[in-house]
Amino acid sequence: MADSAGLSPTLVSLTPVQRLVRILVLATLLGGVVIPLGVAAQTTETTTTTTSTTTTTTIPPPILPHAEQFESLGWHDTWIDWRSSDERNTRLTRGYQEAGLLVNIPPNERRGTGPFWRFPEEVDEAWFRYRIRLDDFRPITSGKLPGLAGTPNFTARGCNPSTEEHPGWSARMLFQGAGTGGADTDQVPIGYYVYHLDQPGVCGEFMPWGTDALLDQDWWYCVEGRVKLNTPGANDGVLEGWLDNSHVFSRTGLAFRRAAEDWLDIRNFWLNVYFGGSTIPNDRDLTLRIDDLVVSDTGRVGCPDRFRDDDGNPHEPNIEWMFQNEYVYGCTVDNYCPSRALTRAQTAALLDRILELPATGDDFFADDDGHWAEGPLNRLAAEGILRGCGDSRVCPDDGVTRGQFAAILNRSFPIPASTTDHFSDDDGNIFEADINAVAALGITRGCHIPGHYCTWDPVYRDQAATLLARTVQWWRTTP
Repeated sequence: MADSAGLSPTLVSLTPVQRLVRILVLATLLGGVVIPLGVAAQTTETTTTTTSTTTTTTIPPPILPHAEQFESLGWHDTWIDWRSSDERNTRLTRGYQEAGLLVNIPPNERRGTGPFWRFPEEVDEAWFRYRIRLDDFRPITSGKLPGLAGTPNFTARGCNPSTEEHPGWSARMLFQGAGTGGADTDQVPIGYYVYHLDQPGVCGEFMPWGTDALLDQDWWYCVEGRVKLNTPGANDGVLEGWLDNSHVFSRTGLAFRRAAEDWLDIRNFWLNVYFGGSTIPNDRDLTLRIDDLVVSDTGRVGCPDRFRDDDGNPHEPNIEWMFQNEYVYGCTVDNYCPSRALTRAQTAALLDRILELPATGDDFFADDDGHWAEGPLNRLAAEGILRGCGDSRVCPDDGVTRGQFAAILNRSFPIPASTTDHFSDDDGNIFEADINAVAALGITRGCHIPGHYCTWDPVYRDQAATLLARTVQWWRTTP
């Protein structure tokens, strides 16, 4: 959750009422109703001892579309086959928006997690969407990722194909070994891993999504899938896949069920993160994050942009880049507030995340005690980057001017000096040397007035994203 100034990474726990409101809002946006997280489909009895009467309240079963945001410690209470290893290998952490699910497969283990969410009704066609980020996930061979399934028993898993006695199917997502399938060393190809009636062997069939579906490390992706079961006895089933709203996979003519198996439907969403299936041992930690899961039976869910209020903004690509690098988090859950002026506290928080500054026990300023950004402000002061606003004050909630921002960038990064005078309106200004230095690298290109820098104008949040993105990208490539 964003802090009071819109930029803190601290996750603030939601109350049950806040959580319910969030879910109901999400349900409205999706055009349906979702079950509150951590509420099982059951009948609850409440006894009032003063009157010796019993009131029975029926909690409705899950309804499609189903959304799982992983914001509650009890999120898995409505899932089936949650194991002790799942408890050990998963935890809540920063996700795509607020909290998300971190999954780790330790060395010499295979299962990261693998519970099922059971569909509340018979469904022959379904869609899913989730966000995924590979934090340190470079497998030496293939494995499974979450997807849809119809597994009423042990069939369609563990190299147990569908039989007339034990029918079943599954279409989990697949990851392949890092650096395979046309991928670079750190990239991981994805696709489907499918148990169907015409599969070539006893194990599921690999259906890679190709070179348009290679996942880099440390980047959020939006994965979508569609499964349309075949007419029983016919070969007209369909699988489709999208990555970041691009249609990257389609296969038709599939058979998941025989003529007499009209009862076999889409039963589960399988939250499976599993290494291998082969005899190759896992020799390393594999860590990824999953968030923003939605399962629907009415059509594609889609992948909205991270922030709703920056669409069409010229700084949108750099805002996205800063978010993907986990430097900015927005001013609300899904807004960035691009036209809002940047404060000194927010500037400190941004640079603190980028530079990963060491801790300090010194308290440099008198007016930031208890402020959400007190730590970043002190760390920047300890490095000589931030010098306060006078009289042992830092003025944390004051805005930052464009001249001040240029000076702060110069103190934060090894930007070389420049003898070129780039702008006509900063001559003799105390920040002139800093402005010329950042201009020489192309970090700043001036303001709306040709040939001017507008030194005393405020820095806005969208401008800050671009200035910092250009600076960090230069810094990363500087020897």
